[in-house]
Amino acid sequence: MKCTWLNCEAKAQYPQISGDGSAWANLCQVHHQEIDDCMIKFDSPEYGPKRMLASWVKAQGGAKKAAERM
Repeated sequence: MKCTWLNCEAKAQYPQISGDGSAWANLCQVHHQEIDDCMIKFDSPEYGPKRMLASWVKAQGGAKKAAERM
């Protein structure tokens, strides 16, 4: 399976699991690290709410796919 990140063709290795146990994305190493960095460095100027939200949307394959999940 390929990474669900918008326009990524790398192999997915890291399922992202929501609170209800369902997978909302499946990411490659690079994009999994991006999500982790956003969580760990949330208070830094480079990583904040804007970047976190953008990363969540990209992880789901873009805005249209993210909206379809809801």
